[in-house]
Amino acid sequence: MKRKILGTVMVTMLITLACGIISTPATPAQPGVETIVAATFQSLTSAAPATEMSTPMPTPINGTIVAVNNISFVIPTEIGSGAGAETIEAVPPSDDMPYWEIGPTYNRYLIQGYSLADTFHKPMIFVYPVDEYIQMNADIVTVIDKLKTIINSPGQPLPESLPFLPVFNAAQVFHSNEQLLAFQNGTGIRFLTQYAQAPYPVNNHSLFYTFQGLTNDGAYYVSAILPINAAFLSADGEPGTPLPADGVPFDWENFENVTQHFELVKQKLNATDPNAFNPTLINLDALIQSIEIQ
Repeated sequence: MKRKILGTVMVTMLITLACGIISTPATPAQPGVETIVAATFQSLTSAAPATEMSTPMPTPINGTIVAVNNISFVIPTEIGSGAGAETIEAVPPSDDMPYWEIGPTYNRYLIQGYSLADTFHKPMIFVYPVDEYIQMNADIVTVIDKLKTIINSPGQPLPESLPFLPVFNAAQVFHSNEQLLAFQNGTGIRFLTQYAQAPYPVNNHSLFYTFQGLTNDGAYYVSAILPINAAFLSADGEPGTPLPADGVPFDWENFENVTQHFELVKQKLNATDPNAFNPTLINLDALIQSIEIQ
């Protein structure tokens, strides 16, 4: 796969230029392993209940303005210091290409100076062209249609698995803290989740905040993967890692109890103060709400 990478110097110049233009702090106006695991988790979980899906007002942001490749957003100071931009070239279908690798040319943004380090996922924002994606990979239609249904039916019961790009060779084991969010020219849903190829506990190394949205004209799909921590979770998913006193135990001897673990963690995450997460849900939401695709 070829990559056309904007160098750090160029990205820094672009960010500096944008900050120079606006001198005040910004304010936003074949089944394989993954199939088998997904089926296992689906059999262990029930459909999520209807959730409060109101869209909060945008939060004023003090941070770094990023404006490159027809996207702009503001990174709150508490989250990061900038972003590196890449254009990822298309991967066409072929006989030996797994479906999750197939896709069009798209833009990807790596958040620099992120408040969490050494997490499983890197903090990134993705922008995909919808029509080109569907033409290359028909399986993506299901993801997009599911997202449209959620956006157009607030307050309705959520599906067992929420729509998500990029496609992972793993299963979405749970979701929590679901909330509809509007960005500058689109709408989507944010939630917390973890992916896995086998049962293991929800933990701070693997947990992440994600946003999945569409521009109002349906031309672009916006995705964000932003690692997040909760104080009651273990540092990672290893059996010997200490669990905080108020954490939810994981039964390593009886994997049939995995659904109880996920359900109890979901309840605690949903009950956690938005400002108690690291980074806070308030700041992560503010970053998403500042996004504009041109």
